[in-house]
Amino acid sequence: MVKIILLILSFIATITVHILANTLPINDQTTDSILNRLPIFFTPAHYVFFIWIVIYILLACWIWNSIKEYWATRQLPLKRVLLFAVTSIFHIAWILLWHFELFNYSIVMLFALLGTLFLLYITYPIHLQNWMSRIPISIYFGWIFIETFINLDYLLTYYEFSGLGITKSLWTVIFLTIATAIALHFRYHYEDRAIVVIFIWSFIGLAVRHLLNELLISTASIFLSCVLVVGILFIKKTPPKN
Repeated sequence: MVKIILLILSFIATITVHILANTLPINDQTTDSILNRLPIFFTPAHYVFFIWIVIYILLACWIWNSIKEYWATRQLPLKRVLLFAVTSIFHIAWILLWHFELFNYSIVMLFALLGTLFLLYITYPIHLQNWMSRIPISIYFGWIFIETFINLDYLLTYYEFSGLGITKSLWTVIFLTIATAIALHFRYHYEDRAIVVIFIWSFIGLAVRHLLNELLISTASIFLSCVLVVGILFIKKTPPKN
């Protein structure tokens, strides 16, 4: 029963802080107001961030399914519960550090959140893919990858990174290419389509935001989205030969 309570409290704490961040708001500034303060390029259109609603609904379903499994079998992996609780701590810390403009520390919290989510992600076997098991974690994990790129771009802009002779547009394309490689890695090695969909959702949002103003970014976003669609449809890991 303690494990169930820990899951529920972790979820409630995370979603409460996320809501208060924009309604209170924390430190008298919303998440968007901070984000829009600097001209960063790796930021999708505003509607893309509504993915958080989907993520929290799916996590609520994931917790409900965990409760049902516990009632049925009296088993709930302690490792999975503790990892989810730690992700909540890192998530809350990231939000608070962002709102108090401690951007160096907030990016550290994001990387810690990514690492913990990966550990939670791999507690599920590859073949176990449904809306009540790995998929909610996949979607959450995929979006935190995107948030990491957004926050990294923000941090570089905040400290007036010179770009090493490379334009901001080209750096954005480099980020997009790295993100595509990450998505295809999980598609191939973990047979995960859900995480790839999140990257496509974000890339299209980038194209919508920039349109003809930054044609290089828009074109790269659409092209790499198509690459990911092809990856979803055709990439298949060849089973090992006996």
